[in-house]
Amino acid sequence: MFFIGIFGIESKEKTIGEINDFSCRNCRHNHAEIIKSYHFFHFFFIPVFKWKEEYYCICHQCKSIYGIPKEKGKAFERGEAEISYWDLKAIQINSLPYICPSCGRNIEEKFDYCPYCGEMLHKN
Repeated sequence: MFFIGIFGIESKEKTIGEINDFSCRNCRHNHAEIIKSYHFFHFFFIPVFKWKEEYYCICHQCKSIYGIPKEKGKAFERGEAEISYWDLKAIQINSLPYICPSCGRNIEEKFDYCPYCGEMLHKN
């Protein structure tokens, strides 16, 4: 935030919606949140104009972040379009630890058997 007397510049993020038919490329979870990020100039705390508007999607499960084209994000915000798998561009993919279903310990995904308890791992 930057203030000079009676005007200033700020950044803001706000949630503009959620999608339930989303399929995360990382964890295959189907719920995500659509976020709008922008900078704005204000005069007497009244926003005058915005710039650098960006839209992105955050997976509820693994918190991976996907960018959305600006035109598609604006249309979604107005309720005129839906966000599909093909609209998403990976920005930050967060890896989830693989957990042994038998002993509950974090292990590397490359194992066929848990190195701690010896249980066979059933991978999807």
